[in-house]
Amino acid sequence: MGVLAGKVALVTGAGKGMGEAIARLFAAEGAQVVVAGRTEADVRRVAVGIGPAATAVKLDVARRADWEDAIASTRNAFGALNVLVNCAGVSVAGSIEDASEENWRMHMATNVDGVFYGCQTALPLMKAKQELGSIVNVSSAFAQRPVGAFAAYCASKAAMTTLTKTIALHCATQGYNIRANTVHPGGTETPMLERTFAESGLPREQAYALFSKIHPMGRYGKPEEVAAACLWLASDASSFTTGAEINADGGCSIRE
Repeated sequence: MGVLAGKVALVTGAGKGMGEAIARLFAAEGAQVVVAGRTEADVRRVAVGIGPAATAVKLDVARRADWEDAIASTRNAFGALNVLVNCAGVSVAGSIEDASEENWRMHMATNVDGVFYGCQTALPLMKAKQELGSIVNVSSAFAQRPVGAFAAYCASKAAMTTLTKTIALHCATQGYNIRANTVHPGGTETPMLERTFAESGLPREQAYALFSKIHPMGRYGKPEEVAAACLWLASDASSFTTGAEINADGGCSIRE
């Protein structure tokens, strides 16, 4: 029996990359999983690959109406929600001098507003059965150790991290038995990382080597490694952990 047996989890950004790895691992550990993402074909592919324990939901996290529909679909499919993982995110380069207003607002809409809408709309269903619940928000090592070339991304992930702590405090003081924690991945081998390489303007091999240097362990992470950190926070094994920041970043945030 898996560590998430009997639990229902909703994972955003689950059509690819880290979100897909999280959804697959959670299902393998016994959870019923709502595979949520903006591209319908991707989330359906993942849900079909998981099997009867999963259902696919099209969700643009920056739209509150989409969240309301996703929570209703979760209730209809499984009758409960124990775990919410906010993994959907965007990352586009831009310093304080060259980032456009559109760049700034896009990051805030997805990386901050999306988490706010998700937690706010999910809490009533998570509270309903008075069971142990867990919110896991996937931030970034750049929230702790920012870089100048990603102003909006770093700021949005830092805002997400602090928002998570306010949620943890609120749920604890209200006696909801729902925890909220943050995972900070470093560079992880996903389509988003490939886009970062492309945006650098360097040959891929050179960009790969350059960015890997900010990880003291000398390599990038794998989606499955980030998923494993999320699994611990989602499970009852972390029942006394709330408001925490878990680094799965190869030492990126403590580099010299």
